[in-house]
Formats: sequence, C-alpha cells, structure tokens
Amino acid sequence: MNTSRHEFDRTDARGLIAIAVLGAALDLASRLAPAVLPYLAPYIFNAPLFAGPLLAAFWYGRGLARCETRPARWRILAFYAGVAAIYFVGQTRFEYAAQHMFFLNRVQQATFGVFGPFLIAFSWPRDVLAAGVPAGLIRAFERGAGRAALGVLRFPPVAIVVWLAVTDVWLIPEVNFASMINPPLYAVMNVAMILSGLLFWLVVLDPRPRAEAGYSYLTRMAAGFLPMFPQIAVSSYIALTQTGLYNFYDLCGRLYPAISPMKDQMLGGIIQWIPPGMLNTAVLFVLLHAIRRSEDRQVAATPIPPGARVIEARWTGR
Repeated sequence: MNTSRHEFDRTDARGLIAIAVLGAALDLASRLAPAVLPYLAPYIFNAPLFAGPLLAAFWYGRGLARCETRPARWRILAFYAGVAAIYFVGQTRFEYAAQHMFFLNRVQQATFGVFGPFLIAFSWPRDVLAAGVPAGLIRAFERGAGRAALGVLRFPPVAIVVWLAVTDVWLIPEVNFASMINPPLYAVMNVAMILSGLLFWLVVLDPRPRAEAGYSYLTRMAAGFLPMFPQIAVSSYIALTQTGLYNFYDLCGRLYPAISPMKDQMLGGIIQWIPPGMLNTAVLFVLLHAIRRSEDRQVAATPIPPGARVIEARWTGR
C-alpha cells in the first residue's frame, strides 16, 4: 500500500474551513434555536467531539484517494462505522437521552470507550491515515516529546491502566454526579473516554508482527483479555446491587418514567458488563487471525529449494 505523505495543502485548508464554518453554524443554532434543529444536529455542541470525527473521516478519505492499493472494503466500513458511532452518540439528540437515562448514558460511554474505538482499531487505519494526514502533523508525534509520550502510552500495561482508570473513575457515584451537572467536566469525560479507548484498542488490535508492533501477539492477547475481569467486577456490582448509586437521573427527570431507577441502573450495568466483555474475548480470535496471516506471508516469502518436500504443517493445520 502506498503511504507517501503530503504537506498541508489547499484541500486540507478547504476541509478545515468547511468543518469550522459548519461547526460554528451548528453551535450558534444549538444555542439560539435548539427546538427547530433535526435529530442529527447537536443537542449540546462540543467542538472536539464535532471536529474530531469529521477530521478523521476527511483525512481517511484523502488517504484512500492517495493509496495505490486500497484496504479491504470491510476495513473501510469498520472505520467509518466507528467514527459515525462516536459522532452519533455525542453530537446528535441522542445526547439528550443519554443525560436522562442511566442505561442510555452507558450506551453512550461504552460507544466512546469501547465500541467506536474497537471498530476503528479493527480497521487498522494506520497506513491510510498516514497517506491522508498532513506530514507536519505526523512529524509532531514522531519526534521529541511526542514520540516519547506515545512510546510510554503504547506500553501495554500502561494502556490497560489508563483505559481502566478513565473508564472506572467516571462510574464512581460522586464523580459521575459531578460530571453530569458540570458541562465542561462532562465534555472532558467524553473526550477522555474516546482517547483512552483509542489508545487501548489500537495497542491491543495491532495486527503487525512483533518486529513492527514492538510487542508479541501473546502480550497483546493478554492485554486485551485480562482487563475484562476488573471490568466485570465493577459493572456486575452496578447491575446486581440493591443500592441506588446514580441519583442524578432522579433529579433531572427520567426520559422513560416506566423504567424504575433500579431497573435503569441494572440495565446500565449489564450494558457496561456483557458487550465489552464479548469484545475483550473477540481480541483472541482477531489476533489469532493476524498470526495466521503473518505466518502465511512468511511462508510465501520463503523460497523453497528444488525437490524439497513439506514434512510439517504449521500450527494452523494448513
């Protein structure tokens, strides 16, 4: 795949201007006339949540246009699905629902920290984005402090701790209440969930062999699977406890009054518990497939002497 880089050009400038103008218009409209906006318009405009997905989609599209060999269609769909999911739960009227039901808030936060980043990492957009993002921005993370910081954050134990800490700190009832009544803190929570999720899943789902990724497949499998257990402990407690933990939704009014507070909390705990755990398990199969592909490439690149016979199959049985 061609990953030649390009410097910031007119196309980049036009894309940034278009996103900025659209964002300013939506921000103004959401402040002055929120009731007349469509469902897909922001309920509360958040500049990073608005610009981040749009810039990612724009630069990924630029990368696709510049690549001589396009990635598989499923990878393209996975990337755009992950970006769209993050945008939908954060910059549409779904935001209103997420602030008025705990289980919908868990859908939103799980999308920010788990489902959306998982799809993006699963698509492995590294080469396409390298061809689409301006070279100057890439160099900022390849040199000096940026490179050192990324090196530390990409160390699997660090990525695990960051992801678990960012995910669980907002589940502490007092912290959750403070974030829900404080709009700037709420915005910080959303952005932190996305960034920690991207960090974790991009480390875990890196399909490259150890020489390129820096860590073995076994290390990445363990890093993706083991965090499931502390997450089960936290989320199962939320789902099964008979103590009401999140009273913010009683104060602001629940979107669906027929769902009792304890049932709402139970549903939220299950959403935080079951689907993310399934993805932690899916990591094993994703990386086993990556190992098989790596072995296939090694076999294809190994010359076979004339007259040689294959006397041993690989562990995949092929």
